[in-house]
Formats: sequence, C-alpha cells, structure tokens
Amino acid sequence: MRSLLITLCFALAGWASAQTNVQGGIYANTTWTLANSPYVMTGSIVVFPGKTLTIQPGVVVKVQNPGPGSQYYLEIRGSLVARGTKTQPIVFKSAVPNDTNKYAWAGILVKGSQGGTVDLNAIHFKNAYHALDNDQVDSTRQAWKHMRFEHNYFGLMYPSPMDVDSSVFYNNDYGLFISAFSQVDTNFITNCRFAQNNVGANGYYSATEFLACDFDSNNYGYFSANPFILSYIGFDDCSFNANYRAMESPGGAWIRSSSFTNNGRGINQANSCIIENCSFTGNEWAADVYNDTYFTDNVVESNENGLTVARTTAWGTLGGVPVVEDNRLCDNNLYNVLNGSDFNLELEKNCFCLSDSAAIDAKIYDGYDDITRGLLNFAVYDTSCTTQLYRVMKVNILGGDEAAGLALAAYPNPVADVLVIEGLSAGDRVQVRSAVGQLMAETEADRSELRLDASAWPRGLYLIHVEGRAALKVLKP
Repeated sequence: MRSLLITLCFALAGWASAQTNVQGGIYANTTWTLANSPYVMTGSIVVFPGKTLTIQPGVVVKVQNPGPGSQYYLEIRGSLVARGTKTQPIVFKSAVPNDTNKYAWAGILVKGSQGGTVDLNAIHFKNAYHALDNDQVDSTRQAWKHMRFEHNYFGLMYPSPMDVDSSVFYNNDYGLFISAFSQVDTNFITNCRFAQNNVGANGYYSATEFLACDFDSNNYGYFSANPFILSYIGFDDCSFNANYRAMESPGGAWIRSSSFTNNGRGINQANSCIIENCSFTGNEWAADVYNDTYFTDNVVESNENGLTVARTTAWGTLGGVPVVEDNRLCDNNLYNVLNGSDFNLELEKNCFCLSDSAAIDAKIYDGYDDITRGLLNFAVYDTSCTTQLYRVMKVNILGGDEAAGLALAAYPNPVADVLVIEGLSAGDRVQVRSAVGQLMAETEADRSELRLDASAWPRGLYLIHVEGRAALKVLKP
C-alpha cells in the first residue's frame, strides 16, 4: 500500500507539471505535439532558414512576460506550419491566467526577407502587441479560417492579400488592420465578427471586401483615417450594431444591403461612396453623405437624427454634391434630413411618409432654419411612397426656366386656404374650375410657382387646367 501511494503521488506531481518549456533557436525540423502541450515560451524563439516548426491541432503555447520594456517573440526565418481546426484550435496566449494584457508578448514575426513562410489555420492569438507580421510584402495569397484575435494591440495586420473567413476579432485595439502593403490584390473578409474592439477594422489604400460580417459594440466598427483617400472598400450584407461610430470616413466605398442599428453614428463622412439598399434604425445619427456620394434605395427610420447631406472643401478638395434618391426618410425624432453646408439640393425623389408638406418641412433643417445652410427641395408622396402627389420647390436649382422640365403639381391637397401650383412656365394660362365647370380662378403665370387664394371656394372637387398639360384634381374639404 505504501508503495502504491508513493507511485500515485509521483504520478500526480508529474501531471501537475506537465508542460514543455521552450526558448532559443530551432535548427532542425521540429514538431510541437498535443501530447506535450502546453508549451511555455520562457524566452524568444527563432526558426532558422530551411527548417520547419510544425504545431499540431489543439496545442496551447503560453508566453511568459520578462517584465517591463521587454517582450518575447516567435521569429520565422524558415517555415511555420500551424494548422488547427475549428474544434481543436492552436492557441498562443500569455502565461498569466485570464490575462487581458495587450503587450504580454511581441507576437509572430515572419522574416520574409530571409525566406520565412507560414501556413496557418484556426489559430487563436491572445495578448500580443502585434499578433502576426511580416518584415516585407508577401505576395502569397493567404487563406485563413476560424482564426481568433483577442486582447491584442494589433490583431491581424499582415502585408499580403488575404481571404479571412469565419473568424473573430474581439477586444483588440485594432482588430483587422488592412495596411497599404496589402494592396497587391483584393482582400476578402467573409462571415467574420468584430466585437468590443477600439477599431474593428481599419482600411488604408488597399482593396477589401467585407461580406456578411458583423460589427458589434466597437468604438469604431470600420475606420478610415481620411475620407478623401479613395480606396476600393466594399461592404455587402453586413450588420453594424451598438458601435460608437459604425463606419468612420469611408472614401470611395460601396455599402450595400447592410443594416445600421443602435449606433452613435451609422456612417460618418461618406465621400464619393455608393450606399444602397441599407437600413438605418435606432441610431443617434443615421448617416452623413458628402461629395459625390450616391445614397439610394435606403430606409432611414426611427433614428434620433436621420440623414445629413454636405459638401466640403477639407483637404483642399471640392467635390460635387451628393445624390439622394428613392429613399424612405421617415419618423426620425429631430430631423429627417439636415443640410450640413450651403449648397442647394433636390430631394424630390424621396419619401417622407407624411402627407402634409408643412410637417415634412418641419423635419428638414436647411436655409429656412439657418441662413448659412442651403435649401432642400422635396416632394409629397402617397402613403405607399410610390406616387408623387406634389413637389415643394424652395429654390430654382437648375437655373433658367427650370419648371419647363417639371411635372405640374398642386399642394396642399386637400387645400384649405392657399393653393400652390408648381411646374409652370412664364406665360402659362392657368384656370381653376369646379367639378361642374364653374370658373373659380384664371391667371397668367410669370414664374414657375403660382399661389391662389382658395379660402372662399366652396367644398368640392376642383380641376386645374394648364394648356398642353394634364389636368390636376384638388379637393377642398
């Protein structure tokens, strides 16, 4: 019995200390096995040229921290083959349990200048300053799946074209940093989740497409430092939820079929972008669209503020005005649309879900509210947002006889006191007759807009006739 107890004690002691300490140079092909895991890096490691370090699925590598001002690293001058699986990822992390330190170790540095290469899949990087890097541009297209970057300063900032699929970026300072050195080809980021990062993803010059990705509770979901550096950045079928700013300063981006919900700002300072078929709900501010941006077929509803349109000369660049068409801009608490600068803009092809032009105008902030702003023309649609009832033209944007190219419109309809008729040309003869043919008013237009006093008209249906135009029907209740 005494012999059995001694044997058991030794067995338990061996189990408690089952780890493999590693440091220094790797001068021969080496495999880190699951049986000898965890591996504890007690110093920096260099894989020398022509040699391969292979790490089996499920291996955990714990990196010790030598103290302030110093970090251990894994340097690859030869090859690293570390292909985990979804159920057995390979983990690199701090040796301190439950550590949230983003500087515990330096990370993996590939010395491409010395022929270093990596073959990676399903790696979890934690607690690194720069989880994965290469000292030169890597023209090899990397395909990485089931990766996780957590509690790093820089999660994934690797200078090569890359396909990243089904991966998580959590609580990093910078989750995914697409550097200028990744621009040799388009990067595809698919089915990835960015959560609780300072910056979920950062784009800089390089063409990148985000497909079916989620950005949740980040300070910045996507961040571009300068909206006037135009990059090919695309977002399709992505969701942005509860970020301080979901998308900051995208330049030259296309953003399609994506949702922006409960963010501080949905899209801020979009310059020369295409934004279409997106929804904006519950945001403090839905979207800012700047120079030459096309904002079409979107739903902007139930935000604190809706859409801001603006043109800026920042960075010495003067672009054209944004194009805003075929959107639902409805039920936002303070304003549906705000004009952020002094240009005039046509919003005729947008629905505001209100039948009263005064109610619509009350939620448009423009030169009527602040003389430093330009004016915004708009139109009134039926409840289905498909049929335009009439147009409100505050300013002649096209110049000259703009009305010659406009449809005839009359509002408000029904009318109470003053009837406004728009879309006229100077010299047009206007008649208003009752349903039984009684002439109620007749005059000649001297400009595109005509106002008639309808306060004394009896209740009934009235027809507005302008030679060469289809008659309009107006109801006086």
